[in-house]
Amino acid sequence: MKREQRLRPLHDLAGQNERNCALRLADCERRIAAGEQRYQELVRYRLEYEQLFHVRASGGAPMRGLREQQVFIARLTDAVRAQRAHLEQLRVESAQVLEQWRSAATRKQAVGKVIEHARTEEFMSQEKRQQRELDELANQPRARR
Repeated sequence: MKREQRLRPLHDLAGQNERNCALRLADCERRIAAGEQRYQELVRYRLEYEQLFHVRASGGAPMRGLREQQVFIARLTDAVRAQRAHLEQLRVESAQVLEQWRSAATRKQAVGKVIEHARTEEFMSQEKRQQRELDELANQPRARR
């Protein structure tokens, strides 16, 4: 079996690993986009409720209702912080997966180069063998004369 053929499964495996890393990276990017959207929604809700709170407070709303609204705004603020932390965690994970993908792509490329080198060596060896055979055939008629 030729060296190139022996290396082909390794190249296929490296390619599959690269594809898996690319899929994981795409998933991370989707989760980040969804997380950013959720973060923006929470920030917008908090701003709306804060504005509503100020309108109600200046309009003389009952203290109990204002206090409940303050508690709700505090919970929204906590949710905004938690979502921001979650986004940061997703970005760190994405950076790690990106590095894994780059490494897998580099590995696949390196294996591809080794296979190409093996193919070239095999081709050169075959060319030399054929040239040697041609030289031997060319020399045989002269020896018979």
